[in-house]
Amino acid sequence: MRAMPEGTVAFDVNAPVEKVWSFLSDMQQVGRCVPGVENVEVLDATHARWTLTVKIGPLSQTIKVLTETLEQIPLRRGRFRAEAENIAMIGATELTPAGKGTRIVYTMAVNAKGPLARIMDHFMRTMLKSQTEEFAANVKRALEG
Repeated sequence: MRAMPEGTVAFDVNAPVEKVWSFLSDMQQVGRCVPGVENVEVLDATHARWTLTVKIGPLSQTIKVLTETLEQIPLRRGRFRAEAENIAMIGATELTPAGKGTRIVYTMAVNAKGPLARIMDHFMRTMLKSQTEEFAANVKRALEG
């Protein structure tokens, strides 16, 4: 089996862990921080449908992603998974108080499926780092104002 491309970013925000947890538990708020997201439709307490546009060089494609919250340990950790037509993702967010702020470690792993899986995995490896870093910068900006 192929190793899933993975991206991890650790960053500090100048906000208490309670505020960070509240923000990251709100799918609408998180959706505004994920690169390419156009819409988040919350279906119930643990499911949401995301519409996002993925750019690959000069091409772009709009995809629908169904997400499910797998675990929530308040003020500490959240895990989720997501499925789209030819892609599966799993992610986690870990929170640790850091002085007056909060340390966030965000990890996302992506597994392409279907006939183009090997090509997509290669592309995802190169793209995931910038995507996780952009997400982190957006979360930091949203929480710190």
